Amino acid sequence: MSDFEGYLRGDPQAKRIEVGLLMAGLATFTLLYATQAILPYFTRDYGISPAEAALSVSMATAGLGVGLIFAVPVSERIGRVRLIRWSLILASLLALVVAFLPSWPLFLWARFIMGFVLAGLPATAAVYLKEEIHRTYVSAATGIYIFGTTLGGLSGRVLSALTIEVANQWGYAGTGVLSESHLALFVTALLALGCAVGCWILLPESRGFVPHFDAPRELMRKFGRAFRDPVLLGLYAIGGLGMGTFVGAFNSLAFRLEAAPYLLSVGAMGLIYFVYPIAGVGSIVAGRLGGRYSLRAVMPYGPLVAVLGILLMGLTHLVWIVLGIAILSVGFFMSHSLASTWVAQRASASVGVPAQAASMYMLVYYAGSSINGNLAPLAWELQGWSGVTMLSLVFMGTAFVISVLLARSRPLVR
Repeated sequence: MSDFEGYLRGDPQAKRIEVGLLMAGLATFTLLYATQAILPYFTRDYGISPAEAALSVSMATAGLGVGLIFAVPVSERIGRVRLIRWSLILASLLALVVAFLPSWPLFLWARFIMGFVLAGLPATAAVYLKEEIHRTYVSAATGIYIFGTTLGGLSGRVLSALTIEVANQWGYAGTGVLSESHLALFVTALLALGCAVGCWILLPESRGFVPHFDAPRELMRKFGRAFRDPVLLGLYAIGGLGMGTFVGAFNSLAFRLEAAPYLLSVGAMGLIYFVYPIAGVGSIVAGRLGGRYSLRAVMPYGPLVAVLGILLMGLTHLVWIVLGIAILSVGFFMSHSLASTWVAQRASASVGVPAQAASMYMLVYYAGSSINGNLAPLAWELQGWSGVTMLSLVFMGTAFVISVLLARSRPLVR
């Protein structure tokens, strides 16, 4: 066992960890969501439906979900930092290859593999922070990492949309294997590669990590323990429901805004994703409030804020739609920041397998993304935006109920 208690706020190594993980989150979520803002282009390029186009997001998140199962035991052997570094570099290089694949089925499977490789960061980030950052600062540090993920979500969506907008302005019509949409993916892959290199340089070696060499039967036993605590199960559900609501709404939004009466260009739609920095600030504030009061006391406010955003998005005026997606984003990232921190702390105190619990949280989290990421566009096809609204309210309303129940649970850690 390591007697290292973690870096305190303001320590130079803590700053390196914060910036390194921020860049890691930027790279990861740039790659995952680079296709989301340009889904209508895939429907036209390949002659597919909105739900089929949304598979470009869902296959990547599904691959990441599967990768989470393998990433944790690998990180237990080789270390969190080594896994994060190689995961980001290899996924970024693979994303450069994906940009040149003209076949839709091949493109989807390559996105799945890229997501699988990317699992190293989401599987280990919360546990890595718990191992390396002092407990008095870990909630706030996690909020900064979540802010990096919001920047990645912003960059992937905005950069891909603006690349197509600029290409159209220059008269680029797409040739051969590098269509407008694939040109956009190539540019986002370059950004991710740069961030991956930055993370490799900045992220310090672990001090709180202790290697584990478990037999397969022991690994299965540890994963089984991650399902013994009802509070952990509730936190997993909150993550999956929140992520499903969030991705489903964004997957459907592009189709709504390109149609009448809005008729927005892809570049204009990309600008809407600048709500992400607002959401990122929400995750940092939630982390600090969770550290000051308690995670259970603050948790119900995330889903409640998200429900307000969903209702505003149901209005017809563009201003209300943009305000609604901003509020939904704030609520979702509040929930995610608090839940991911609580999972690591609760699992350490209750079942003793924080890495496996964090992995299961992220597995359910991305399962929600993959499932509702396609259900919401299907609801759009069948019922228009009212269908998306009802589906979103069911998901996030359920998350609110669970968070209220968890707030009444017996605390094991503050």
